[in-house]
Amino acid sequence: MVPGRGSVKIAAALAVAAAGLGGGLAYKKYKTYLHEKQLRKERKERRQRAASAASEQEQKVGSVRNGAAPKSPKRPRKRKRAATKSKRAE
Repeated sequence: MVPGRGSVKIAAALAVAAAGLGGGLAYKKYKTYLHEKQLRKERKERRQRAASAASEQEQKVGSVRNGAAPKSPKRPRKRKRAATKSKRAE
């Protein structure tokens, strides 16, 4: 597998194993990155579709209101007055 004798061979074998392990970790991280990137893209598209559908629905509802007569504003309620002493005496 690895050229050399004794401790040199052991050190070389460790170096090859470490490089292989590091390469495997880097590959795993890269695959995770690509997967998350795809998920972000799908989420963004889903949000845009939902937003466009909501705006279309608002336009449909808004068009009905725009064609109708404007609402008259509600009149404010009258405040109840506290009974005064002079009225109670009578």
